[in-house]
Amino acid sequence: MINKKEMEAVKNKIERYYYNEKVIVWNQKELERLTKRLQDIEKDRNSPLMPVSLCTDLKGVRYDNVGGNAGGIPQSLMDRNIEAIYSRLERNYEQTQQNILELKINIQKLEDERKQTEFYIHLLNEESKMLLEYKHKQKKGVLQIAYIMNLSKSSVSRLLCDTYTDLYKLMHYKQEI
Repeated sequence: MINKKEMEAVKNKIERYYYNEKVIVWNQKELERLTKRLQDIEKDRNSPLMPVSLCTDLKGVRYDNVGGNAGGIPQSLMDRNIEAIYSRLERNYEQTQQNILELKINIQKLEDERKQTEFYIHLLNEESKMLLEYKHKQKKGVLQIAYIMNLSKSSVSRLLCDTYTDLYKLMHYKQEI
């Protein structure tokens, strides 16, 4: 028999497994959204038509302070506005790429953690898998599980304890060898 602390550790690991499953799905959707955003930014950067409306009420171009510019190249207000738009698109593109990379790393970490627990759950019998799914994935109570599985409340509680014990033994079998 395992003690209460070990039982809680196994419960937490199972809860984290099902939580990670939900987070991975959400992160995949976020990754799709960021990828679409990246494509939109790329399309905007390469578009001959500006995606942002330019200030068209600008006064005429003044080239009288040519010496004040850094390169000595005359630049109109419209040119600076266009340059600002392209530099903003470039910053957005780089930031989106960084967000995608961080999200992919996070997804990979979650999947690695999930795979280990999934292996141990796979080793359980079908009844134990159903119990865990009802309890942790669907957040059903012991009484609801008993009604669904046509068992008594005490049988469900005992089966859950047995399942947690089996999982604990499976998870720590490798350490004992």
